[in-house]
Amino acid sequence: MNLTDKTIVITGASKGLGRETALRLCRSNANLVLVARTESLLEQTQKEVEYLSGKKALIIPCDISNETDVNHMAEMIKGKFKYVDVLINNAGIGIHKNSGEMSNEEMRKQFEVNFYGPFYCIKALLPLIKHSGFAYILNINSLVSKIAFADNSVYSATKSALARFSEGLRQELKDSNVKVGSFFPGLMKTSFRNDRKDGNKVPPFMIVKPEKAAVKIEKMIINRSKNAYIRRLIIVIPMKVKQLFQ
Repeated sequence: MNLTDKTIVITGASKGLGRETALRLCRSNANLVLVARTESLLEQTQKEVEYLSGKKALIIPCDISNETDVNHMAEMIKGKFKYVDVLINNAGIGIHKNSGEMSNEEMRKQFEVNFYGPFYCIKALLPLIKHSGFAYILNINSLVSKIAFADNSVYSATKSALARFSEGLRQELKDSNVKVGSFFPGLMKTSFRNDRKDGNKVPPFMIVKPEKAAVKIEKMIINRSKNAYIRRLIIVIPMKVKQLFQ
């Protein structure tokens, strides 16, 4: 499917995987809407997109964990476009602490961004998405939704919730033109992964480059795929391979 002039909304688009996805998709001449909390970083991505494609992406500063912000974002998009072809729920946050050390506020924040945020965005934009003849919702998940480790139990729980929500949403929309996909990358080499302060070093062979993940995302959008994985994490946990894909 040709992505030319398709309207694609990307949350968490100011850095990491969201930014790389924007830089990848702009080469297809898509109409990009870039959403993130920090306007200055969004402006940097906007400039890079314009340099690569000649098109100026619409940027919308928005905290997706805030319902008011999300509704405002949806109104801005509605004022610019008649419909949304693709929504990529990419924004996420991970706080790497054991549960006993994590504050209730830190726990809630992860659920607010990783689960409530995609729910708010889907609910606010679904009317516009349903007007598209090429309607696709892609939720960026993680392999840790399948397997939890010490110090990421809460993050894993948020991604598990998102995975189950995506499955149910797919069933809810099965009689419509809207397809729902989930992407499960491994450990991402982005600022998100580098936020860890426990001193643990991730072996290079376990790390997925965001550029590679962005290529996978583009393919998922073109095919409106159901699920996709980047399986590099299996190398170091072979005893749990079966659990990953149950």
